[in-house]
Amino acid sequence: MTMLRPYGFLVLGLLLTCSHGSNPPAALAPPNSSPCGLSGDAVSSDVQTLNLGKNRDTAPSAVNLGISLPTMLQTGNDIMRFSTTDGVELEAVVYDVLVGGVETANCHATDAANRDTHIELVLDGSHTAPAQRIISEVTPRWRAAMAGAGIDWSTTSLAALKGRHVRLRGWMLYDFEHSGASENTAPGKAGNWRASAWEIHPITSITVLPNAPLDASRWNDGHPGEDESE
Repeated sequence: MTMLRPYGFLVLGLLLTCSHGSNPPAALAPPNSSPCGLSGDAVSSDVQTLNLGKNRDTAPSAVNLGISLPTMLQTGNDIMRFSTTDGVELEAVVYDVLVGGVETANCHATDAANRDTHIELVLDGSHTAPAQRIISEVTPRWRAAMAGAGIDWSTTSLAALKGRHVRLRGWMLYDFEHSGASENTAPGKAGNWRASAWEIHPITSITVLPNAPLDASRWNDGHPGEDESE
């Protein structure tokens, strides 16, 4: 049985301090009055549906307690392991923070403010290989909502999370466009840069935990094969 837990909002006040900010609005406006709709500029119906999931502009009202970083990292074909209707809350270590690629979900925007931010998650400092990372993403809509509450979710600001223990909340999303570069669905494939095509996307809440940060400066194996241009 899936157990669900209601929750309130916790938001991140950077640099590296936790703050309980104002609740984001129930529905968010597109970033910077952009004409880009929730389905982006995708042509095919399957990618339009995928983009609707990526661009969800409300937070989940409950989370599935059965989802954790270990369950997302569990090996084996995981296409049916979770549901895109699941809210999720989990704890992890931030491996890296990157500007996402130019993609249909954001109408091929090229400026960082209107592109996703990738937050790569790992279990600990001993499990950082590309195939041991889970991808989570801040979208332009949630970045704009947080900015309205005085909270900076720019990629530059979020980069301060590297090496930190965090608690993330958001939506589960299966990004089938990356199943061929994910260890769970393409085991052993050269160039795999993620453990799973399942993501936390969009992230709706970030909390920095009080654990001592890890030394991220020694994590230098890069991001082989990662290409988000779509």
